Amino acid sequence: MNKKTLTTQQIVLYALGMAIVFVSTMFIKIPNGIDGYFNLGDGFILLFSSIVSPLGGFLIGGLGSALADVAGGYAYYFIPTLLIKGLEGCMVAYLFQKYGNKIKWIAYFLGCMIMVIGYFFAKWYLKGSMIIALSDIAENILQSGVGYVIAIVALPLIQRQFYRQRKLKKA
Repeated sequence: MNKKTLTTQQIVLYALGMAIVFVSTMFIKIPNGIDGYFNLGDGFILLFSSIVSPLGGFLIGGLGSALADVAGGYAYYFIPTLLIKGLEGCMVAYLFQKYGNKIKWIAYFLGCMIMVIGYFFAKWYLKGSMIIALSDIAENILQSGVGYVIAIVALPLIQRQFYRQRKLKKA
């Protein structure tokens, strides 16, 4: 059996990602009138998922966001958020790992679509109304769009920093 272990650097990066997603979800939010809120967490899920493994993307997106739901009084969203945001991060990380930067636009778009569609079905199930679920789609598209821009703008900065660190280690 081939056993792969996480390095200390990966564990720290995953923890940092979860913490930043938690903070950007929990403290940078605008509540809406239909039992939810707009936040900036998706941008950091997309960003961190660009530089970690699919497992890391799932943990950063899923746990970072789900724990913010619990801390913010939305504990009944823990499981849907864990799965939706976890899949968002996992998908982006997988696509980046397999194809690299050249498909970042597509990877981020697919991650955003997972979030929008996932929350549509989650809200439909939790609220028992497709109309209520439909009313949340525009806000989720806006939230995804803002997250998309955050990731597109910040990714080159993060990658440049990683390149510098690797170059310094070799010297």
